[in-house]
Amino acid sequence: MKLALATLVAAVFATATFAEAQVASSTAPVVAASPVVDAKTETKADPNRTVCKKTPVTGSRFPTKTCRTHRDWEKQEEIDKQNLDAQQRAGLATCATNPCS
Repeated sequence: MKLALATLVAAVFATATFAEAQVASSTAPVVAASPVVDAKTETKADPNRTVCKKTPVTGSRFPTKTCRTHRDWEKQEEIDKQNLDAQQRAGLATCATNPCS
């Protein structure tokens, strides 16, 4: 009974909220759209800007913060992809010469 009542209240609230949103959007004045700057376009414009990322540390609740330029992050990502590709190829070559168990 309580579940049915809670569901009914939630449905009424959602319907009222949706109706208010529809009225607000239909009565809102039309404004010219401002140009949207894409994140990828912005980073290509300035590859020397500093980007800080938090990376998780195994065994710790606190991540480490590493700051590098966008260009350095891209270089590191490319190196990581090459290393992963090399490891995967080595694994396949090993299984091809010695049957994997």
